[in-house]
Amino acid sequence: MPWSERLNFALRQIIDQGRGLSGFLSKLSALGLVLAVAVLLAVLSVMNGFEREMRDRILGLVPHVTVRGYTDLEQWEQHRQQLMGLEDVVRGSLFAEREVLAVRGTRVNAARFLGLNEAALAVWESMITPYTPRLMAGEILLGRGLADRLGVAQGDRLRLIIPSENNRDGAAATKAVSLRGIINSGTELDEGLMIGDFGFVAGLDGVQPTASGIALQVEDLFAAPRLRWELARALPPSLYVTDWTGSHGNLYSAIQLSRDLITLLLLSIIAVAAFNVVSSLVLVVTDRRASIAMLQVMGASRGDILWIYLLQGGLIGVIGASAGLMAGWLLAIAMPTLAQGVEWLLNVKLLNTDVYPLSFLPVDVRWNDALWLWAAAVLLCLMAAIIPARRAAKLPVAHILAHQST
Repeated sequence: MPWSERLNFALRQIIDQGRGLSGFLSKLSALGLVLAVAVLLAVLSVMNGFEREMRDRILGLVPHVTVRGYTDLEQWEQHRQQLMGLEDVVRGSLFAEREVLAVRGTRVNAARFLGLNEAALAVWESMITPYTPRLMAGEILLGRGLADRLGVAQGDRLRLIIPSENNRDGAAATKAVSLRGIINSGTELDEGLMIGDFGFVAGLDGVQPTASGIALQVEDLFAAPRLRWELARALPPSLYVTDWTGSHGNLYSAIQLSRDLITLLLLSIIAVAAFNVVSSLVLVVTDRRASIAMLQVMGASRGDILWIYLLQGGLIGVIGASAGLMAGWLLAIAMPTLAQGVEWLLNVKLLNTDVYPLSFLPVDVRWNDALWLWAAAVLLCLMAAIIPARRAAKLPVAHILAHQST
């Protein structure tokens, strides 16, 4: 029997799935496969979105490698220029960092006060409202979460309490500042970040202004640990080096692990849906014993019968996986809107940067995920079709025809 006829018989059986229990189970197995593939693609797209935002948004803002220590401003600048000559480093800037208390009326919140120059501030441009290329002394930017807890808006004034390690009496210094703009990165950084001019922050404690360290951005963020070890051996002992894996590595690893576990879990659901094809095709074989016998009488070999049912299982996988990918793509695209609708309906914030790294639901549909998912579903359906196909090929033709004639 030519392959075209085998394929034709397989297609006809898919279109005409029969009536009763066999037809119902055939439709149910195909629907289960579609839903399993759709859900897995949608969930994978959300996990990919978290990974992308973690890599591009959060790790794009925090330093990949940080050099800290105690030295004067001139020495810091010399070290910065030397580090900028390294092959892997794409950006390096001095920063000043202070732990402060922000006070607005009766509201008090701890904050990390970061002093940046104009070049470093430009990285935050798209996340600052309104953006200003330069902050004057006494002007600050606040993360959205911190500003909401303090109840302040642009133009408001607040007071900073700066613990002083240089005063023998332990008295804390205070500074009055004005809120120049709001940082809305949509990440956990918004919860405790305050940005000011580098010179202003460096001189907050009333001593000779100096930097707290050097923030380096590298071309390949996964090369940061290697660069950290190299710098630790090359720089003076008074300086110490850290990288992003120390502060955010656990979160990144947790996202990767969650993605792998969810993939395994949902892939098992696809396997269950695919092997439902076994039960449906077994019933189809039972219902169509007479037709199978007639095909063999008309010249079809056992191999032809075997391939007809293998092709039927494979076609169910192709159609179900393809429909599942389309449904999964639509579901993934709609996920952020659905999440916003649930938040509006329940008046509850599903993702809050107090708990989660992001305040929104990211989606990143990757076609390589879709391709391997499609291939896995089709392969599982083919494997599931082996049992009913062999059973159909081994049916006793003479016994069936004799039973039909009686």
